[in-house]
Amino acid sequence: MNLKDHPTVRRLFSQTKTRQTRLDSVWLRRLALDCGADDAGLVEIERPGLEPQRQEILRNYPWTKSLLSMVLRMAREPVRGAPRSAANLEFHRAGHTVDEICAAIVAKLEEQGVRAVNPSMGFPMEMYQNPPGAVWVVSHKPVAVEAGVGHMGIHRNLIHPKFGNFVLFEGP
Repeated sequence: MNLKDHPTVRRLFSQTKTRQTRLDSVWLRRLALDCGADDAGLVEIERPGLEPQRQEILRNYPWTKSLLSMVLRMAREPVRGAPRSAANLEFHRAGHTVDEICAAIVAKLEEQGVRAVNPSMGFPMEMYQNPPGAVWVVSHKPVAVEAGVGHMGIHRNLIHPKFGNFVLFEGP
C-alpha cells in the first residue's frame, strides 16, 4: 500500500487543507483575551528590537514567524506589602494562571494547525549554555515591549499603561 493511500494519512491531509494556516493578529489577540489574558500584543520575529535574541529563539523554534506577548495583572497589595510570604503567594498564583492561559492558547492554535509553544515564564533554566548561549529561551521583557504591551522602567520592570508594573507576562 502506498503511504498516501493509508486512511490515517488521507484524513490528516484532508484536515490540514481545511485548517487555518495564516493568523490574523486581531483574531490572535482576541484568542488570548478569551483565554483569560488581561492584555496581549503580537510582534514579528524580524522586528529590529528582537535582534539580540532572534538567533536563540530560532535555534530552539526555527518555525517562528511571530511572538505573542500576553499580560496578566496581579493583585497589588500582596506585592506592595512587607510580608514576602504574601507577595510570593501572589507571584505563584499569577504564574500558574499565566501558564494555564498560555497552555489554552497553544491548544487552540494547535487545533488550527498552527505550531505553537509556551516558553517558560519563570526563571532561566538553560544555565548549561552560558556561555556562549542564552540562559533564557525567550526573554519576555523585550518581546512585551516590542509587542506594545508596556515599556521598560528604570527599575527594569515592564510597566503596562493600565496595570503598572503589577503584571506577569509570557507568550506562547
